[in-house]
Amino acid sequence: MKKSYGPVRLNSRAFTKSFPLTLNEVEISKDSRLGLWQELNSQKTISHLIDNLISTGALENIEKINKPDFKFKGMWFSDSDVHKSLEAIFWSLYHSKDAKHQEFYQRASKAIAQAQDETGYVYSYFQMVEPEYRWKNFGWGHEMYTAGHLIQAAVAESRVLGNTEILNIAMKFADLIVSKFSKPENLQMCGHPEIETALIELYRETGKEDYLDMAEKMILGRGYKKIKDAKSLGSHHMNPSYLQDHLPVKQQIKAVGHSVRQIYLNMAVVDLYAEKGDAELLEAQELQWEDMVYTKMYVTGGLGSRHKDEAFGDSYELPNDRAYAETCASIANFMWSWRLLLATGKSRYADVMELSLYNILEGSLSSDGCKFFYSNPLQYRTGHFVAFDTDASERLPWFTCSCCPPNIARIIGTLNHYMVSVEENAVLLHLYSASTINTATLGGTPVNLEVGTQYPNNGLIDIKVQSKGNFKIKLRIPEWSKNSKLLLNSAEQPVKVNADGYVELEKNWTGEDVITLDLKMKPEFLRPHPRIDASRGAVAIRRGPVIFAIENADIPGGLNVVDDFVVHVTSPINETRIELPHYGLSEALLISGHFDSCKSTYPYGEKLDTISSKEMQITAIPYARWGNRTKGGMRVWIPQTD
Repeated sequence: MKKSYGPVRLNSRAFTKSFPLTLNEVEISKDSRLGLWQELNSQKTISHLIDNLISTGALENIEKINKPDFKFKGMWFSDSDVHKSLEAIFWSLYHSKDAKHQEFYQRASKAIAQAQDETGYVYSYFQMVEPEYRWKNFGWGHEMYTAGHLIQAAVAESRVLGNTEILNIAMKFADLIVSKFSKPENLQMCGHPEIETALIELYRETGKEDYLDMAEKMILGRGYKKIKDAKSLGSHHMNPSYLQDHLPVKQQIKAVGHSVRQIYLNMAVVDLYAEKGDAELLEAQELQWEDMVYTKMYVTGGLGSRHKDEAFGDSYELPNDRAYAETCASIANFMWSWRLLLATGKSRYADVMELSLYNILEGSLSSDGCKFFYSNPLQYRTGHFVAFDTDASERLPWFTCSCCPPNIARIIGTLNHYMVSVEENAVLLHLYSASTINTATLGGTPVNLEVGTQYPNNGLIDIKVQSKGNFKIKLRIPEWSKNSKLLLNSAEQPVKVNADGYVELEKNWTGEDVITLDLKMKPEFLRPHPRIDASRGAVAIRRGPVIFAIENADIPGGLNVVDDFVVHVTSPINETRIELPHYGLSEALLISGHFDSCKSTYPYGEKLDTISSKEMQITAIPYARWGNRTKGGMRVWIPQTD
């Protein structure tokens, strides 16, 4: 069988701790949480993308570049939505052949080929609307960003289908970029990183070192305040930190500016380290990740606290109802953390991947697969209703800037790529799902595992080791799991977690061994860092990697709204089940508390007229599943009392 490599294909073994598997080597069970999500993606989400790319004119822009009477539609970088959707289609075609997806592939590839000019350039806006500004708006033009997404689609096409229709187009565009910008005196960077990691992956796919060299020059050339526009296409001029052009990358140890741009750049920096081994790059990346995760990340895994500039805020600046937490930022963090995990072997990166996966990534998509959140706040006030794209009170079918929907679709199709990696004599399980793993260690020892679990519904994981030979199996112990239990062939084993966060099992496997790992999920209250002013005096609820929320849909009729609920943290949290649309019976929690209603006319006073209800229980549901019933208030951080 042809090896179908996933999004990251490492060429060098010299600088990373472990290596990702091909898509062939991990098969997610179709009835698992991740398997059902992949099926929904193939059957519903991608078809929805195709319909909207056609109806909004994004594809038509490319098809009619040479039609002088045609009026361009949508955002100037809407080509990138077509390219990302193509990438999602290619990854999805690995799992499920769909005639509609294949038809769009043929139509889009034909359009892109016809649109490409003799130089290799293909970008409908600057070909059709403002050709005089081609290669002049590096801060806002998104030319290289769009080229990057075309390249990543091409890489997926090559890896899954073995075809070169898009690949040939992308290589011609990449060759143009190399020829124009590789010399020091001509070097330019894109204000929105993306081209860098795309070029590195194109190098990995083709072996052409020009692409790696170009990416390296762009990465190391950043940070000297040189990214300029001849004409502003954006809402206003941005400072260098917004573009991550304020410091050289080896000095960028704080997450700043536009959150998606920052993390897309970081992905490329780690990719460059993996190929070149410059330790200063990795050191800076780990420090920046710590700054972001420990001071700027929401409890849900959301990133970006400011709607203005779609940006990171200051340390501990984490408003709940005004959280931006763009879906694309968490997707980017998932991919960046994966690269850091491969480079360092540290489980903390998988912990954050998992947090993002089961809260933001899953929650950004509606239960029917056809509506999306652009931003992911942690609170909606009762009565607040906004339909604006990036501040919606409900998931929307499409956006003016529809970067998030195709991003969601492309990550879902590659989930099996991110679950397992291998070392010289070990296989490492990072993300748990019912699955079959057929691989080999880097030393060549065959490894065949069958994983049975309902994770994250519960923390019980059974692993049948169906291959013989001596090798290690390393199992991630999440930071939230405090009392894990480990059995080998029904005999209890000590849970000795190594420095990287894994428990190791090594023996001469018989082909009939069974490992049982019980991660002992227990609902618990989480308290915020005292500097997070927006959440002072409140608690969040976690069970395993899943964050819970309360919403108005679960408030008993005739009582107060969710905004007024106060949780009693000394009362127990009880597990239950609740029927949710499309999900069926979903995990839920029962929490105890009361409602405080303020009757004072003036909202401030030495003593306010407050009425408290009797103690009662209400239901909390997974944050990822809120908003699938009725419109209404929601909150993650709940005011607390004893």
